[in-house]
This record gives sequence, structure tokens and C-alpha cells, in this order.
Amino acid sequence: MGNLKFKVSFVAGLITIICLVILGVIIYFFSKNLIYNQTIISETNYIKVARNSLVSFQEKNLEILQNYSKRILSLSYNELNSEQALKESIGEDLKVLRDAGGFLAAYIAQPNGELIVSDTDSDSKGLEFYIYGKADNYDARTREYYQEALKTNDAYITSSYIDITSKLPCFTYAKALYKDGKFIGVLAIDILTKDLQKEFEATPGRTFAFDKNNKIFAATDKEQLKEGYNIDQIAALSKTKADFEPFEYLRKRDNSERFAICAKYENSTICIGEPLDIITEPILKMTYVQIISSLAMVVIISLLLYTFIAKLLSPLTTIQNGLNA
Repeated sequence: MGNLKFKVSFVAGLITIICLVILGVIIYFFSKNLIYNQTIISETNYIKVARNSLVSFQEKNLEILQNYSKRILSLSYNELNSEQALKESIGEDLKVLRDAGGFLAAYIAQPNGELIVSDTDSDSKGLEFYIYGKADNYDARTREYYQEALKTNDAYITSSYIDITSKLPCFTYAKALYKDGKFIGVLAIDILTKDLQKEFEATPGRTFAFDKNNKIFAATDKEQLKEGYNIDQIAALSKTKADFEPFEYLRKRDNSERFAICAKYENSTICIGEPLDIITEPILKMTYVQIISSLAMVVIISLLLYTFIAKLLSPLTTIQNGLNA
């Protein structure tokens, strides 16, 4: 009789195990997809927040540059046609523009390559502005911002570069000025990314933004701002993907499995890169918990079945004992 109770309990337990395994597999794949999709949604939202920060940053600075350009061009040609006229008409306003916008520098590059500039050097000299150019072995006509501004009717934004004083990334926004069809000069402002950086640091996830030269200018992780940090691999992959399209890759420098999501804006790209473990670890933990709980359930159910069956078969034991007697 004891053998019968064991067999019945074993068969019932085996059926329970099979049912739990089937249910576990279904739950595993469902949960895996759910965790993956939820992670992608969260990471995509982080990218959207960071992208909006960059859009706001650029639009604000472009608006300031455009408005000040209009203000300058509202003056007569005679007030703008020489260095002396520019100094008298807008020299002091450059200091006002710089202070109001919190810019690193504000200046006009004249047709002769000389700058009328307000910056930290003018502050240290106690001046509103000063002339910087030939005497300092500098010619604006050889610089990217000057040459590219002449090629467009719109504003031109340089790639990011490191400011010598603050050691922070910055941009130069430049616009060529014409009055009555005659070239006056190039208005430019140098802008640190410190405000944009603060917004990135407040963004969850490991987001970063880089320019067309693959140079990071804002990042949640400040280590990425250091000179020489290489993102060529993810930058190349991002060019083959649509905006907000997730992709996985094997990082070359440490052979770690990672996934990323990127979105483009103008000449910049915003990405988020995370270890693939951020997705796989919750899935593995869920699997371990599921296995342990399933084993515990099998043991409990088997014991309960054995006890229950023993109770049900107890009359048979009495009958068997009577027959034996």
C-alpha cells in the first residue's frame, strides 16, 4: 500500500513539474520581452529629454545672435563702415551682450581680420572691449567660423573645442553681416556648454552628445568629457540606424556587450549607451527566483499530495489488513 501511495504521489508530482515548467517558459519569454521593452522605453525617454535640452540650448543662443545681428544692421552704413565707426557704435554693446548671455566672448571679426572683442582679457584690463588681431599674430580670416559664416546666409555653429581657461567644451556661433549689400564683418559669440552640461548631469541614464568630429561636448558621465575619450565605434553604428532605434554591439576596448539608442539634431548626435547587463540581469534574477519557487512548490505539492492520498487510501489499508488476517 505504501508503494501505491508513493507511485500516485510521484505521478502527480511529475505532472505538476511539467505544468510548472511549461508555465515558467511562457512567463520567462513574456517577462523577458516586457523587461526589454520597458528598458528601451525608459532609455528612449532619457534620450528625448537630453535632445530637448540640446535643442533649447542651440535655439536660445541662435535667437540671441540673430536678434543682435538685426540690432547692428538697424544702424546706418556710415555707423558700421570702419573700425572706428564700429567701436563707437557697438563696442560697448559687446560687453552688454556677453554679460547678458553669460558668454565667454562676443566680438566682430572685421574684413581686415581684426577683432573688436569683449572677453575675459578685456575684463582683466578694465576695458569694455579691445582690438585683437595683427599685433597678436591673429587673423580671423583664416579661422573656420569666419570662412564658413561667409558661405551661408544663416548662422554657422562650429564643432566643439576646449576653452583654454575653463577647460570646458564650447562652441562659436557666427553670422556674416551685410549692410546695403556691403560686407561689414562677422558677428560671433563663444559659448560654454556648462549650462547644457548641468542639464545632462540631471538626466538619468548614461547620455552624451557629440559633434560631427565625434567629440563629446556634454555628458552625464564627466569621464566622457576628457580629452581622448573614443566613441568612434558607437558614432559609426549610429549613422546606420534611424533616430531612437535601439542596437546592440560589442565594445572593442573591453569586449563588453552593450546596447545604445541615438538621435540626431543638426550636426550633433545624442546617444545613451549602457551595458547589456542592465537588461539581462533582471531577467536572470527573475529566472533564478522562478526556478527556486518552482522547486519549492513541487516539494510542497508532493508532500501535500502524499499526505492527502495517504488519508484517502487509509480505508484500503484497513481492508487489506482484514484480508490478510
